[in-house]
Amino acid sequence: MKDLKCGLKSCTHNKGYCCCAREISVSGQTDCLTFEEDENKKNKSMFEAGSDFVKANYSVDTTVACAAKCIFQKDGRCISNGITVMSNDDAPAACLTFIKE
Repeated sequence: MKDLKCGLKSCTHNKGYCCCAREISVSGQTDCLTFEEDENKKNKSMFEAGSDFVKANYSVDTTVACAAKCIFQKDGRCISNGITVMSNDDAPAACLTFIKE
């Protein structure tokens, strides 16, 4: 999946709001299990925001393993054209594209 948007700026795999991990796993509760907080990104000041403006890397074709009961989940994989991962009230990193079966 090349259209994997990530709003978690502090994740080590986030490059210009795109996920650059080769594979991610989404739990049955829609949590992104691949989320890894990068302390260097988390603790930067407003003047150290240069990495937020990195050009998006759409060349990574990420495989998405998924255990959620979602209309896009087929045989343990996400078949959506793209997903968005953000934080929500229940999890620090969650798939927002989830649509219950």
